[in-house]
Formats: sequence, C-alpha cells, structure tokens
Amino acid sequence: MNVQLNIEALKAKDCAFLSILDNSLYPVAPTSAEINITLPGFSDPYNFDFILGEVNTFTAYSFGLTVEGTDSFTPLPDGVYRLEFAPCPNVGVANRYHLRTCKIDCRLGVQWAKYVDCCDDEKMLYYLDKIEFLLKGAEAHADLCNPAKATELYIKADDLLRRIELDC
Repeated sequence: MNVQLNIEALKAKDCAFLSILDNSLYPVAPTSAEINITLPGFSDPYNFDFILGEVNTFTAYSFGLTVEGTDSFTPLPDGVYRLEFAPCPNVGVANRYHLRTCKIDCRLGVQWAKYVDCCDDEKMLYYLDKIEFLLKGAEAHADLCNPAKATELYIKADDLLRRIELDC
C-alpha cells in the first residue's frame, strides 16, 4: 500500500478559526507532522507542528496577528491560503491551496436573507446567483492549484457584493 497524502481545510462558520484535517492513508503511521500555512497577502509561511488524527485549529493568535489568545477571536482573512503538509518520517509533501470565504459567505447570507421574501426582484436574485457562481469558480481554481485565478474571481465576487451592500 502506498502513502496517499491528503489534507482538507474545513469550511468555516466562525471566521476566527481555520481547521485542517489530515485524512491521508499511511501503510505505517508517521510519528509526527508539520504544516506550513501562508496567509493571503503574506509571502512567508507560518510553521506549525501538526497533530495527526485530529482536526488542527488555528486562530489569529496562532499566526501572531493578535497578542492574546482570546483577543476577541479576531477573524482570519478571506483569500487563498497555501498549505504544505509534511509528515515525519518523510513520505512526501502535500501541497494544497484553500480559498477561505468565511467573511464573504456571512455577508452574502445577509443579502440572501434580505431578498428572499421579495423574490419579485429578479435582477437582485441574478446578482446574488452571480456572486455564488464566481465564488464556486474561485474555489475550483484554488482546488486546481491556480491561486491567481482564484483570487481574481474572489475579488470580482467581493466587488459585486460590495456594490449590492452599498445599493449601487
């Protein structure tokens, strides 16, 4: 049986947390692992020990973005995260891109809730659907290791949503 490395960033409902699961298949279980996480807009990765067999959770405090562990649980940024997972002993490296959409999903949910009862506004429903379409495309590009295109589509979705929020 060969090693099949795979990590998955879980969809966040609380924007303060980034949860990552190792769901790899190992013929012999590794003794430890590390993960490098590069935040959107950052060039240098943050290195963490990774606990195998558990969901590993990271916060703004983990990345040094806040000074206290409970500092209002500051939300992590949306955007493309680069994840590099390496078990030890070395059996390879799993590289993944994850498009985090927690904040924009919350904002989009507010707009859906606002317009769900007045379905006669087909133009607004068209724009809300278009935002979701752009986000799905952005997530697909992140999964396909195309972070530039994922970022471009995310920015388009964010811009369109911002115009709706401002009633433009």
